[in-house]
Amino acid sequence: MSEIASVVERARKAFALVSRLEEAISRAPHDRSLQLNLAAMRKVAMQSQDSLFKFSERTHVEVCTYRLVAEASDNYALPYISASMLKYQNLFSQIYDAKRNGIKSNMAIGNNAWEESILEFGYSYSGSLGVVLLRQGSRDLLSGTFDDSIDALYQVMGIHDQNDVRDVAKNLGNAVVKRLHEWSEANLKGGFAADVRWTRSDGRQLGEIIERNRMERIVGIIDATSDEKIEDIEVAGVLLGGDLGSGSFHFVAPNAGDYRGHLAPDFSQQTEMLLGKRYVARIRERSTLTYSTDKIDRERLLLSLREPDGDTVPI
Repeated sequence: MSEIASVVERARKAFALVSRLEEAISRAPHDRSLQLNLAAMRKVAMQSQDSLFKFSERTHVEVCTYRLVAEASDNYALPYISASMLKYQNLFSQIYDAKRNGIKSNMAIGNNAWEESILEFGYSYSGSLGVVLLRQGSRDLLSGTFDDSIDALYQVMGIHDQNDVRDVAKNLGNAVVKRLHEWSEANLKGGFAADVRWTRSDGRQLGEIIERNRMERIVGIIDATSDEKIEDIEVAGVLLGGDLGSGSFHFVAPNAGDYRGHLAPDFSQQTEMLLGKRYVARIRERSTLTYSTDKIDRERLLLSLREPDGDTVPI
């Protein structure tokens, strides 16, 4: 980032002076000289920021302006500010990792992807709570390092229904869904809307304000999204527990796993259930994946037991 350090420093100083002048005017709102100085300094600050954007285009630096707007109250509590920014970094890096290394369900980010996508603080600016973040990239004739990730970021933030959630999980991995949930939830707790804008290294600008009520909808949609899968399986193993009265069973298949659940409604009451005996069990497994947690809940029904020779076991 040393190539643009001086450009960033000029912008930082200009916006810092704007903040000091705004603070001075709050104490002396009718001071004409302060008002004139503030107007002039704001112009200088915007010019310095425009210079940064132009320079970043030449040097292939991506620029993100990230601004938090307090909607629920006038407070900017540090834990909520830091949580919002950290969750945003995690969301962006998770998307970049998916583009670079493939989709994931767990939220582990590859070391190289993490190092390559870390956003660096440039400066803060007035107007709610805003920061400018930078990331050095590279470009060829067709695209830049982060073009796809930045485009995907806004697609992810734009989910409207459960089908959109499933599409994100399919194309980018459920880890990205969980990161979006975490970021939205962090801003909800802080009472923030987020104004997220990127100026890509090709000069293209993208961005929008994600209001707090929209983040609430995002959290609700993801919380409500789940997928159910029903599968009938047949495994050989040992019956360790079974009770017709309570309707429960416990079956262990050495090479397939441990199965606990209930007897199916149509499970034959005439079936022999000898504990410790080997059987072939037909089990119906209902798996429910909850996208917000990536947790899979399984319910199992024992449909039938038969001896390994293939005959149903009668009493």
